[in-house]
Amino acid sequence: MAGAPPYDAIVIGLGAHGCATALALARRGLRVLGIEAGKRGHELGSSGGHSRMIRRAYFEDPGYLPLLSAAWSAWESLAAATGEEFIEVTGGLYAGPGDSDVFRGSVASARAQGLAHEVLDAAEIRRRWPVFTVDDEVAGLYDPGAGMIRPHRAIEAQLRLAEAAGAELRFSERAIGWRPGPGGGAGGIEVETGAGFVRADHLVIAAGAWTGRFVPDLVLPLEVERLPVLWFEPTIDPTELRSGRLPVWLIDTPDDGTFYGFPYDPAVGLKVSRHHSGEPCDPDSVDRSIRPADVERVRAFSRRNMPAADGPLRTSTVCLYTNTPDFHFVIDVHPTVPGVAFASACSGHGFKFAPVIGEILANLALTGSTAHSIDQFRASRFSRSIG
Repeated sequence: MAGAPPYDAIVIGLGAHGCATALALARRGLRVLGIEAGKRGHELGSSGGHSRMIRRAYFEDPGYLPLLSAAWSAWESLAAATGEEFIEVTGGLYAGPGDSDVFRGSVASARAQGLAHEVLDAAEIRRRWPVFTVDDEVAGLYDPGAGMIRPHRAIEAQLRLAEAAGAELRFSERAIGWRPGPGGGAGGIEVETGAGFVRADHLVIAAGAWTGRFVPDLVLPLEVERLPVLWFEPTIDPTELRSGRLPVWLIDTPDDGTFYGFPYDPAVGLKVSRHHSGEPCDPDSVDRSIRPADVERVRAFSRRNMPAADGPLRTSTVCLYTNTPDFHFVIDVHPTVPGVAFASACSGHGFKFAPVIGEILANLALTGSTAHSIDQFRASRFSRSIG
């Protein structure tokens, strides 16, 4: 183990955040190794599913807005670097009972940012998009600038750019663990994989649902959740539901949580699913089959709010959310090992932030700091609440 490490930085996990981190590090001229347990383009983690929302009126918390602005700029920069667009603007509808977090938070966010938007009552929602049959107590915010991202294209583009910048990316190679090298500190981090040991000055852990296994000493309160994702063939002419006719949407219900969907995609159908299932799982043994109860839960929502979606099930998959108790991100450095940064637990709303989180993780690993405000996402908030 004597001499200089063969890599400046290692990234564990090459999903949404890992690929962005590998690219950010490689663009700095560093010797980067990316390690991914799955095949290139796999859907066993949190980055599959054909489509992801990108919103502007962000109901979750005002603390996300600076990161969200930076993320939109980063996606535009990625488009300029590749010559392909990654954001398809569809408009976004965020609806629920008048006192729901989805509706109230979206309105507050749009107003705080000065975004062009419309506040709609149930009658106007039904008039504008007859596919929705929401109850009279529902209200919605329409954001004309929202849209969707195709995750496979976005991840693959960043992987290609990282490789073009000199990164070495290994797929179907599982990282087993890591440790500080002799003497500790940056400059001697050893990562064990199924193929042996590799060394680097810096390490980024972006392993999604498996992140907690790489920082067991931090005892992070992470819970992995099994998420069925479903696509249906609508019962009406699907051209009425394509992008340009139907926005991306979130509808909060008073009795069964929040559901979401996307415009009709001829390749897979109309995506309608529940945001959070409430079913914890082990990421290595999760049931990836779709059960009748999974489908019926979504059909029950559709029959009441979107009956045209209650057609034949065309395709499905199982996604993984990694949740924190407060449903906010975890982005931090290891408290005792310099040169190690990690991010996870995006609680089902992290894909849109990927390129800016990649930059943050690269800076945290290299310097221990970032210009972005991430205090509310630090892992130390859990040690404070526990202790």
